[in-house]
This record gives sequence, structure tokens and C-alpha cells, in this order.
Amino acid sequence: MSGLRHAAHSPAGAGAAAGERAAARPGDKVSAPAAAIAAAREPALARPALSWPLLLGVAAFVLIAVLGSGLTDQDVFLHVAVGRWMLEHGRVPMHDPFSFTRRGAPWVVQEWGSELLSVLAYRLAGWAGLVLLGAASFGATLAYLMRFLLRRMEPLHALVLASLAASMLLPYVVDRPYEFVWPLTMLWIGGLLEASEQRRAPPGWLLAVMLLWVNLHASFILGLALLLLLALDPAPSGRQARAGGVRRWGPFCAAAFALALVNPQGARLLLFPFHVLDIRIMMKYFKDWRPPDLQHLQPLDLWLIVVVGAAFAGRIRLSLVRAAAVLLLLFMALAHYRNIALLAMLSPLLLASPVAAAWPAAPRASGRTGALDRWFHALSPPARAVSVWVTLPLACALAVSALRARDPQPPALFAPRAALAAILSRVRQPRILNDVNFGDYLIFRGVPVFVDARADLYGEAFLKETFDALSLAPDGHIRALSARYRVNAILIMPILAVARVLARLPGWRCVYKGKWAVAYVRRAGHTP
Repeated sequence: MSGLRHAAHSPAGAGAAAGERAAARPGDKVSAPAAAIAAAREPALARPALSWPLLLGVAAFVLIAVLGSGLTDQDVFLHVAVGRWMLEHGRVPMHDPFSFTRRGAPWVVQEWGSELLSVLAYRLAGWAGLVLLGAASFGATLAYLMRFLLRRMEPLHALVLASLAASMLLPYVVDRPYEFVWPLTMLWIGGLLEASEQRRAPPGWLLAVMLLWVNLHASFILGLALLLLLALDPAPSGRQARAGGVRRWGPFCAAAFALALVNPQGARLLLFPFHVLDIRIMMKYFKDWRPPDLQHLQPLDLWLIVVVGAAFAGRIRLSLVRAAAVLLLLFMALAHYRNIALLAMLSPLLLASPVAAAWPAAPRASGRTGALDRWFHALSPPARAVSVWVTLPLACALAVSALRARDPQPPALFAPRAALAAILSRVRQPRILNDVNFGDYLIFRGVPVFVDARADLYGEAFLKETFDALSLAPDGHIRALSARYRVNAILIMPILAVARVLARLPGWRCVYKGKWAVAYVRRAGHTP
């Protein structure tokens, strides 16, 4: 935590007002409530000191920091370790340097930019640096979403949609690369939607967003897919009108796809997401890739009730293209737990204009209702610049102070420190058959691993053989697997079936047994 005192001056907290800076631009013709348009035209001094996007973004940023949320996933160890390797070697790895089972095999590092951000935040402020980075991303995402919605609908309606999105996003604040690109995802889709609604070409600055996204996370593939869809929404009628739409969007689409190749992996990165989705075993052993459990109440259920119910009631009318985009996001969310975050972020953008058309601005009322309505509208225009520059440093100071007191750490569940120490004190050059949940921590500690969460590197066959052996499946063979790779130590969770029989196998000795981990080393004189 020695570096945490510098975090207050870092750009982490500034992300909470990214949506505030993305307020109405010159030439913006998107329909909005008349009160919001009139307020946006007021002189700067007549504007309120604060605004809904600023309040929502800063509140989300501070909440995550005060609670110390994030760091709930073992992958944070891997991302810091990969970033550290790149800083030490001055390049992006193209082949695996971390395992002894796949060492030297081709490896697509699809989030190298985010991993550099991770290790820089870690070196600056320890694990608290990653919490600040994730909190800033969360705050910036909600701030932009709120500003986007306010340009199209009543403040109360915008606040309800943004709150629903926040509740769906909160479980995914885990300080991993896919969270760090949330603001870029919002800027990209929001910019495309504004261009589509105004019948103009997307602005050139969006290409810079795509270039950053390509080098931060492979989810940019979804951005390219939605680009092709939104280029058709609304589809112009008539041959000449359609030709005009192609002329406006065609060069931008070509440039965006060309920029997708500007990365260290080249064309291999375009195929990476499809290769990962083809590894079916992930859906059984990796929580992120399992379908969501709809038997337990969660924000996704509320989304389904509200959106599907409103659609069935005829209150939301979507174009064919927007309906296809929302259905694509819903299908992805129901297929893989991790994609609920994408549905939470992007569906409000796609639904904003149709919702505003279904629930137009209500006339001002008198009395208490009118006063409340005026108060909601008063916070709709962008906040004054001086308020932003005062609020953000205060929020950063509060966040840093809270993190100093809490000193967040990744869960001990994924960091078997004592068990690993017991192995290293007895084995000079360990070749550890490890639980996949411990692989990222071993890489972080500089210990070659048997397996980790990089499913694309190991492949379906290797992962199935390893998981079958550790779970004592009928076709699993722990002895043959350990002999083939000359394993001299085993580090697994006690709940695995193989942990109950290792002590009875000849040649193995238990050197540590705890709540989260059990460790075995090969007895002297016994060869694999």
C-alpha cells in the first residue's frame, strides 16, 4: 500500500465524469424532452452545480472504493503477472512462458493493453490500485449512460433505467480487463446510435475508440458486429437513399475493420473469440461461461419482466435492427453468465429512444409533484466545470482513504500461500499438478503451472483429461497424467475427489492440509 498515497492524483477517479464530458455535442439533433433542451441552452452560470450523471458516476466510484469491491476473481493474479512479464521483456508474448505443459505453444494475448494497465495500477498502489481502476470504469460507464438517457427521456425514467443497469453490472465489478473496456463499449455503441438516429456517418473520433478497444480486450468483435447492424438502422427507403447510407457508413465500417488488425496478434485476434466459444468444457468448469441460474432471483429476472412485459404490452416498439441487437445481447446473456454485463450496459442505449417515444414528457404539475419534477429536471443539464473539478478530487481522496483503511486483497480461496510454501520448502524445481483455480496465483508467484484459466491455450482435450483425473471420473487417470508430465507435487482444493485418495496412493506424502488447499509431494525414491 506504499504507493497508495499517489493514487489521489491518478486518472482513476476522473473516469466517473466521462459521461459528463460526453454531453450534447454541437449539431446534436437527438430528440429530448423540451425542458432538457431548454436547460441545455441556458448560460453556464445558470446551470446547477451538480448533475445526475456526475452524482451517479461519483456515487458508483466511491461506493466500490468504500466497499472494497472487486478482486473477487483469481484472474487478477494472471493479468498482473502478464503485465509484469511485458514490462520486463519489452514485448507482448506470442508463446506461453508460464506453464510446463504448454510452454512455447502459440498463445493469443487478447487483452495485453488492459494487463499493462493492471500492472501499472498494482505497482502504483498495490491491489487497491486495481480497485480504483475498476471503480473508475464503473463510475464512468454509469455517468455516460445517464447522460445518454437524459438527452432522450424524462429524468425519472432515465434514473430508473440507469439504476437497473447498475444493479446488473455490480456483480461484474471484478477488476478484470473486460470491465476496464466498459466506458469504451458505451462510447462506441452510443456514438453509433446517435449517428444512426441523425442519419449521418459516425464521427471519426470513434475510430480511436475502436483502436483502443482492439488492444484492450477481444470483446471489440461485438462492437464490429453491432456496427454492421446499426449501419442499417433505420434502413433508408429508396435506392438512392440506401446508396447514400452506404456512402456515409461504408468508409467508416471499412476503417473500423482495418483498425481491428492493428494489434500485436494481427488477424489471429479476430478469430480468438470464436476459438474460445468452441471450447465447450468451459461451460462446466468455469463460472463465467456457465448459463445464469434463473432459479434464484437476480437483476436479470427484473430486466426480463420489465422489458419483455413492456414489449408484450405494446409500449416498446423497436425497429427490426434494434430488436435483433437486443435479442443478440439477450441470447448471449442467457448463454454465458459473464455476458449479462453487456446486456445491462447496451440494452438501455438501444431502448432509450423507443422508451422515450412510449412515455413522452408529462406536462408540469403544480404543488409537491411539480416541485419534485422541477428538482429532477434541474439536475439534468451538465454540471458546471468548477463543480466537476471540485467533486472528482474529493471523491478520489475519499476513495483512497477508504482503501488505505481496508487494504483490499484477492480472496485467500485462490491464493494458497501456506500450501505453496510447504511445497517449495521441499521441492527445489517443482512441477505441480495444480487445481485450475490456483493456476493464476502460481503464475503470479513465478511458479510454472500445469493448468490455469487460459482455456484457449490448453484446448478441449487437455482440459477434459485434467478435470477427469482430478475428479476421479471413470476415464480419468491421475497416475498416468502425473507420470507423463513428470509431476513431483500436487496442489488442489480439498473438495476434489482425488484429494481423498492421494494419501493412499504409493509415493505421495501430504505436506499441508487446510481449509482451501491440500498439498502433496512425491516421496523420495519414487519416480513418476
